[in-house]
Amino acid sequence: MIDDNSSDSTFEKALNFGLKNLVLKKNPFSGKKSALKYGIEFCNGEYVFLTDADCFPEKDWLKTLVSTMKSKNADMLLSPVVITAPDSGKCFQRLWQAEGFSFITITAGTCVLGQPVMSNGGNIGYKTEFFKNNILGLNAAYSSGDDMFMLETAQKMNKKIVYSKLPASAVETFGVETMKELFNQRSRWVSKTGGYRRVFTLFFAAVVFFANIDIIVLTVLSAFEITDFWLLVAAFFSKFFVDFLSVKIPSKYYNRPQKFSDIFLLALVYPYYVFGAVFMYFFKGFKWK
Repeated sequence: MIDDNSSDSTFEKALNFGLKNLVLKKNPFSGKKSALKYGIEFCNGEYVFLTDADCFPEKDWLKTLVSTMKSKNADMLLSPVVITAPDSGKCFQRLWQAEGFSFITITAGTCVLGQPVMSNGGNIGYKTEFFKNNILGLNAAYSSGDDMFMLETAQKMNKKIVYSKLPASAVETFGVETMKELFNQRSRWVSKTGGYRRVFTLFFAAVVFFANIDIIVLTVLSAFEITDFWLLVAAFFSKFFVDFLSVKIPSKYYNRPQKFSDIFLLALVYPYYVFGAVFMYFFKGFKWK
């Protein structure tokens, strides 16, 4: 466990856990990536698995991940992070949970196709040798994105990347509590795209972005009767059909089925939410949590 200069007595509390095998260190530098670089020095096993302080692994989590990596001889393992809304009464938290399931679909689907475009540092595994030998792949120039930059490093080296969809391989995390936190996090995600070098990843991100912006443009054009209203309807429901499947299937599989009304509302607001996150980054930036 690496304490990255916490201000909430994390180090002192962890000392009282009473776990014989716990190695607890304070990051002598600052930032998550320096903490990862420092922490890997103390890893001597065949594999290293990473999760965050706000994630809760399922029972048999490590056993499942180790078994998957061994059976598939993987160099890098991507696994699901399931978001739970802290307050299901707040609409935006339910929508963020639904969005999280769409990310699981994208990560799993593109990985199975051999072209992974997403990963989540809250639940990721590596062969220790690969991670140690390519630690610069974390890309210290960006405060965020260790998972994505290591994914690009593995792809560049033609390493074997697999996805574990098993429920036992998942970790759970609670969503943010305010809209401000949500947009700040998304702005942070936008900030790291400047460091991506893989053409397919950039192409996929562009397709997703313009598929959402297209809805906004068509809404404005139809409002001024420049384009036919039914073109907007066709574009929206075509996109909604894909969004619905990408949320409904994994949410049911991980025993957290999403309501149709929430998925539909997410589809309505998502284009403006994407535009807002990009706008916020370019004009306001972000604050590391």
